[in-house]
Amino acid sequence: MPPSPRRAREAVFSKAAEALKEDTAELAERWAQAFERRVAERGEPFPTDGLEADVEALVRGISEVLGEPWAYRSFLGEGEHQQIGRGIAEKHVQAGGTLTSALEAYMRLRQRLILASRERFRDSDRPFFDLMTRLNRCIDRVLFAIAEGYFSAFQAEIEKQAITDPLTGLGNSRRFREALSAELKRSDRTGRPFSVVFVDVDNFKDINDTLGHVEADYTLTAIGRTLVTHLRGSDLVCRWGGDEFIILLPETERAEAVGLAERLRAEVADCEKCAGATISLGVACFPQDGKDYDGLVAKADRALYASKHAGKNMVTQSTSGD
Repeated sequence: MPPSPRRAREAVFSKAAEALKEDTAELAERWAQAFERRVAERGEPFPTDGLEADVEALVRGISEVLGEPWAYRSFLGEGEHQQIGRGIAEKHVQAGGTLTSALEAYMRLRQRLILASRERFRDSDRPFFDLMTRLNRCIDRVLFAIAEGYFSAFQAEIEKQAITDPLTGLGNSRRFREALSAELKRSDRTGRPFSVVFVDVDNFKDINDTLGHVEADYTLTAIGRTLVTHLRGSDLVCRWGGDEFIILLPETERAEAVGLAERLRAEVADCEKCAGATISLGVACFPQDGKDYDGLVAKADRALYASKHAGKNMVTQSTSGD
């Protein structure tokens, strides 16, 4: 007695699922190598870091979908495919790849999955057609998740670039303005103090003239890293512009802020990668030195100017009468 259409269809699904599951790692590796060669020919970057593992997870999920109806609900209905798609899309964005290359990559993966299944089913009977329908439906959902994830990751990257200094990787003046505005609102509610520290590299023009612009940029980056390394995780360092940095110290009173600024001054002076550079710093505190953005930044700037005027490589704190 011939098997029922349903039983025959499930047998095909099960056989395809087992075949894909056995070949998961090899299929992912072959696909990644082929696509990497293709995008290299077009001069596009390829997000190699961890991508094969994502593809392997994708293939494994699809093989489970083919084999078990409950896996279809789990993989697609509960969003597992979306997590994988977002991860894949983020890697493409971080590597500088385009949406076109991301989607083309997974269209090519679809072809490989279909071919991997077709090799085991030469005849064109209804169960194989049903298999391809389920496979295509699954991959279409994954492709949509990749496209959606790509746009989300691309938007996040654009927003990140808008508040990031391209040389040092620190926040820029816009990032600082946003953070200080948020801290002002928080401190207005809680009554807690905070401090702002303006930092300027001493004699930076001489560093530029002596070492050249490239080495001077390395020096600026090293100073920025030194500042970040010796601050708390809750503190924020931003490049204000040129050779100036600005620091936000949440919940930090004047004495603590001055002491921290002094440690930063000493660390930069002792930093080998900072090429002998020193820094001058000015400290202003909320609410004594100002209760709004412009007032606090202006007071910190005046204190910094006082440090420069008094001989540089020193810390000056603002006073309410400045």
